[in-house]
Amino acid sequence: MGGEGIQTERTRGIDRGGKSQYRGGGGTNPRMMKMKDLGTAVVAEEVPMTRKEREEKEKEEKAAAYRKRHEAGLTEEYKRDMAKLAEVKARREAAAKKAKEEEEANKAVEEARKKAMERVNAEAYDSDDDGGGKKKKGGKSSIPKLDKITIKKMKPAQLKEALKVRGLDIQGNAKQLTERLVKYEQER
Repeated sequence: MGGEGIQTERTRGIDRGGKSQYRGGGGTNPRMMKMKDLGTAVVAEEVPMTRKEREEKEKEEKAAAYRKRHEAGLTEEYKRDMAKLAEVKARREAAAKKAKEEEEANKAVEEARKKAMERVNAEAYDSDDDGGGKKKKGGKSSIPKLDKITIKKMKPAQLKEALKVRGLDIQGNAKQLTERLVKYEQER
């Protein structure tokens, strides 16, 4: 009847040596000992490698040998990489050459546009000397006529100069100046 409440030393998890058998209390089971706790005689013996260790070592050796061959340029992967690199270099050089040509073409177009604007401005601002050194007061006949496209390409400073030459108001933003000059030129 009272067997349920009575616990023996074994059922409570205490071994006769006073150490717990469940908590790994450091019993003297030789299978549970660590290598460092074993004697030096056992450590001195050469332990054969396991299959997993042996395969891992072979894998590392093969990887090292492959790296050496790759660095020497003897592998197929190296040859493919170098071929790709050569293609990329060729593409980059072609792209750089094309960009340089486009830049030069843009510069040439810009220079031509600047020269045309200078020529138009020079014509617009030319002094009307008759050799005697006196200016005509007529005004309209001596000022060259500007077309709408040329006016729209002008910058605000150029617009103001053209308006000054024509005796018009130079106040306002670029849009107002352009409208004023276009209107004047259409009325001429």
